[in-house]
Amino acid sequence: MIVGDVGHSARSTDWAPRHAAAPVRGGIGSLTAALALIAVLMPLQRWWTAQILLVPLLLSVPGVILLRALRIPGTVVSSFPVYVPCASIVVIFGSGLAVDTIGPVLGVAEPLRTVPLLVGLEIICLVLLGTSVNAGPDVAIGWQPVMRFSRYTWTLVVPLVAAAGALRLNSNHSNAVALSAVGLFVLLLIVTTVFSSRFDEALLRMALYASSVALSWSYSLRGESVYGFDISTEYQKLNETILTGVWHASHVNDAYGAMLSVTVMPAELHALSGVSGLLILKVIYPMIFAFFPVALFDLARKVLSPSWAFVAAVFVITQFAFTEIASVARQEIALLLFIAIIAVINENGLRRRTQYILITLLALAMALSHYSTTYVAITVIGLTLPFQWIASWFRDIPRISGAVVVAFTSALAGAVIWYVPVTHSDSHLLQVAQTVQAQGLNLLPNRAPGSSIISAYLQGNTEKPISATQYQHQIYHYYQFNKPNIIPLASAKSARYALHDSAEPKPTVRWPLAHAALDLGLLLIEQLANVLAAVGGLFMVLRRKTSPQARQIGLIALGTTLLLTLIRFSGTLAGAYGQERAQLQGLVLLAITLCWIMQGLAERRGRSHPYVFKVTIACLVLVACNTSYLVNAVLGGGVSANLANSGQAYEYFDISASEIAAAQWLGNVFRPGQLAYADEYGQLPLVAETGIQNGLTLDLTPLTLNQSAWVYASRTNVIDGRAFALFNSLFATYAFPIGFLDENYDLVYTNGSSEVFHR
Repeated sequence: MIVGDVGHSARSTDWAPRHAAAPVRGGIGSLTAALALIAVLMPLQRWWTAQILLVPLLLSVPGVILLRALRIPGTVVSSFPVYVPCASIVVIFGSGLAVDTIGPVLGVAEPLRTVPLLVGLEIICLVLLGTSVNAGPDVAIGWQPVMRFSRYTWTLVVPLVAAAGALRLNSNHSNAVALSAVGLFVLLLIVTTVFSSRFDEALLRMALYASSVALSWSYSLRGESVYGFDISTEYQKLNETILTGVWHASHVNDAYGAMLSVTVMPAELHALSGVSGLLILKVIYPMIFAFFPVALFDLARKVLSPSWAFVAAVFVITQFAFTEIASVARQEIALLLFIAIIAVINENGLRRRTQYILITLLALAMALSHYSTTYVAITVIGLTLPFQWIASWFRDIPRISGAVVVAFTSALAGAVIWYVPVTHSDSHLLQVAQTVQAQGLNLLPNRAPGSSIISAYLQGNTEKPISATQYQHQIYHYYQFNKPNIIPLASAKSARYALHDSAEPKPTVRWPLAHAALDLGLLLIEQLANVLAAVGGLFMVLRRKTSPQARQIGLIALGTTLLLTLIRFSGTLAGAYGQERAQLQGLVLLAITLCWIMQGLAERRGRSHPYVFKVTIACLVLVACNTSYLVNAVLGGGVSANLANSGQAYEYFDISASEIAAAQWLGNVFRPGQLAYADEYGQLPLVAETGIQNGLTLDLTPLTLNQSAWVYASRTNVIDGRAFALFNSLFATYAFPIGFLDENYDLVYTNGSSEVFHR
């Protein structure tokens, strides 16, 4: 066979009768009633009870309607429930973009408001319902699965405790509740893993969802503003969209504002549900992304037993990269769409035309959500095509899979069209291309002279520390040659203003030996998992008795392995795409191949070997305790912001009310063409609350401060007297130059813990 689809028998689905049974119209009545309920609740959206109802309705009803219009069988949806929120995202994208485009033509200056968006959503949903009038009985989605899930809502206690712990830390209380939440998080995952073979799969899904929400909320709910780096800019773009009530397509050199996942979609959710933009990013988006491990479990179930599919999902949740995704709203949406694309590629119960249409819609929505996720998806899916062609000479599989071709071309076309002629936001990719042309791939940039390639590979492309003196010397010479327009004060060269190191206090490690042993164990687990995942993918492709779905997953996993290895070696690609976040996307496939080979080891030669599963559980315990910082809470050492009001993550990402007030004050007096300075700590409140980006400089040193600049000092700068800088994959922590500022600049704003200087 030259062309075909893995998981489809030749021609059987295309030539089968469409529907032998009479249409089912009852579903249309209930969906019409749901649309009416959304309209009825809209005037009540100022009440939190109405908001609690509106959010799930908006994230489910449009998706169910779209899936029905596409004639997706109810059994397919029940086996992969995440199709529903993904389809709802597609409808929200489409309705919001349509209203934003057509509204101004009809004289509506601010189309992204409640009434226009409600009308647009209702019309599109009703049109889709109309096209599904003749749908057969197979599209009906039964309520029985929903009732099964409702029996296990007790698992949601864990995220509620996590939310309470984060809010108590925000109020400067102890971390007792937060620590309890971490304990419940680990306990829920491990106990459910141990007894996964006995539990209902609905409970396994609920445990994954509750754990994911708990872990995400423990970070996203920290601080008075959004928590994280990328999400600060995303929040500013969302606020801008909400305030103006319109989204413009042209976003030259603005890859954030060009993404509908942080502009049109959350603005529409805000307008239709009444939930504030801040809570959408801090609360609702983590709840949407929590479906990701659930989707991974359902995808893994196509080739794994329930127990090993659950292990695959737990392994992903316990990665450090999983905790970081809550700070990148665009990728939260894009990753969910990506895993849905992989699931549709491997879906047995769809007609080929329906499969292609659904893949196209999901791929286009992914391209409109996040550029990096789309680039990785294009690469790994594109690599699958030659890998499958090569494998077809050794195994009885099609030369080309039509579903893979559609996924690749749809994602590529969507990216090219959206990023170039529509939004003009392709500067990120152009910068990467220019960097590669100028510097090459910059292989293993952290490799020290005389060190081995293996040690450099294990270290990864991480940022390296340098002293304050080295940073001052390098940044000063960089400014002399590259920013001659910056004119510092003559007194800045005085030796008394030289930078000095000021590292954050290191918590005492109570049991150093246990800590060192744990670090070694975690390194071994990580590298062994990488090797087994790669080997598992290869065996999935070459093993004779592999199912078509397993072989397809293995083929995509091989492309993923190749890309992640290249990113691990290349400093250029790691800086462009984010090594950890690319790895999380890759784990959609690699977690399955890892558990596939582990399942094979546990059941080799027709005999059960329970010790394999027991060792796996022990490894998961170590990884989960480390990721949640439960280990450091017990053994000593630094913990993250999920457990403490100290440490680098807290200083960097937790934004206080005083910092917001100072940032807003500066935003009101700052004028275009002026320069504003802040260190890495201080930039986030400015970006999130004011949008001061043009003219914002992050090299806050006496020798790089322009004479007439504004200087923003964060809580860490003022209270702890510490500043943080990044430069060329190097970082420095130094004493904030308060003496220089006091003697040469005017203190124009202060609230006790955050200040603004000007001259």
